[in-house]
Amino acid sequence: MRINFNFVLLFFLTFSIGTIAQNKQNKWTAGVSIAGAKYSLDAGRVVGGQLANQSPRLNISRYIFKGLVLDAGFATAVGDKQKYTTFDGTLRYDFGTSIDNVVPYVLLGGSFISATKLTPTLNFGGGATFWFTQQYGMNLQVMYKFSESKFESQKSHVYPSIGFVYSFGFRSLNPRLWEL
Repeated sequence: MRINFNFVLLFFLTFSIGTIAQNKQNKWTAGVSIAGAKYSLDAGRVVGGQLANQSPRLNISRYIFKGLVLDAGFATAVGDKQKYTTFDGTLRYDFGTSIDNVVPYVLLGGSFISATKLTPTLNFGGGATFWFTQQYGMNLQVMYKFSESKFESQKSHVYPSIGFVYSFGFRSLNPRLWEL
């Protein structure tokens, strides 16, 4: 598998340069993850397979206020026989835990999926970000993408992802128990 030089350069720059926060609260994060669209057996027959691999999935998030985070994501099937490109927009609620080392959240949003035709979906789910340092973390997320039955080109499915998150600027994390 040949890796695109521009992608490698972008990945290196994103995760190696220590940047200064764009504002006092360090509201911006960016992520790179792997994901997949997992269909039921019946839905898989309609869309051409039960699993559409998504790698890489890119997203950028901005903390708005009081536990609300606006997230935008993009992913496309690379090296997979299924055509599947998704543009996601979600609103996440983190229960006021954004300064903790483990930040669980629930999400609600929508997507436009381009497979055979452009199809809208309603998304809901949850996840958590595990912050290892003030700038680097790991994100686990599961979304259910609901597609109305009137759209024959896309069926409802589960969309899990796992990846790395970078915070622009230094996050103020609560100390771990062993650091007290």
